[in-house]
Amino acid sequence: MSTLLAVENLTTTFPTRQGEITAVNDITYSIEAGQTLGVVGESGCGKSVTAYSILGLLEYPGRITNGRVIFQGNNLVGKTETELQSVRGDRITMIFQEPMTALNPVLKIGFQIVEQLRRHRTVDIRGAKSRTVEMLELVGIPDPAQRSNDYPHQLSGGMRQRAMIAMALICEPDLLIADEPTTALDVTVQAQILDLLQSLQDRLDMTIQFI
Repeated sequence: MSTLLAVENLTTTFPTRQGEITAVNDITYSIEAGQTLGVVGESGCGKSVTAYSILGLLEYPGRITNGRVIFQGNNLVGKTETELQSVRGDRITMIFQEPMTALNPVLKIGFQIVEQLRRHRTVDIRGAKSRTVEMLELVGIPDPAQRSNDYPHQLSGGMRQRAMIAMALICEPDLLIADEPTTALDVTVQAQILDLLQSLQDRLDMTIQFI
């Protein structure tokens, strides 16, 4: 196995009126291709901020003040937004904690997944729609062609999370970061989502970082 992601001495800070707050303090870890890594800690300890640092999604005025994020041999720290966009959503994707805040409420599910695919792949609209329906079926959404025309509020919590997974996997990423992907779901649906991610990991030969 080869190292897919190496986080080296990563430090992320947020300046405030009371002084600088260190949200991520000198963290180091690595993930081998095909592995699953769990990042565990209490609320507010910096787990999600670590993920946002990797993806270049830190909200201003947060910034990386030290360390490197080596993905497939390239350091992502210091990359321009354009350079990060070629990686984010394509080679690295993320499932966020609450799909209702991650999905656009005024756009149909299928449209959002199609746009994700066409942003990173050269494919016509017909092919993108067909691929979207296939992915919705793969993640276990019944009647995927019809559901692709639904808005987020028309789906249950479990179905919205499955739609988020479909969007995250549509480009078949090398690394999936799952940020507490079952938090808002009941216990039965949580188990279904975890089983789904494991089966998709095996099928797509994917690496997962679980928060």
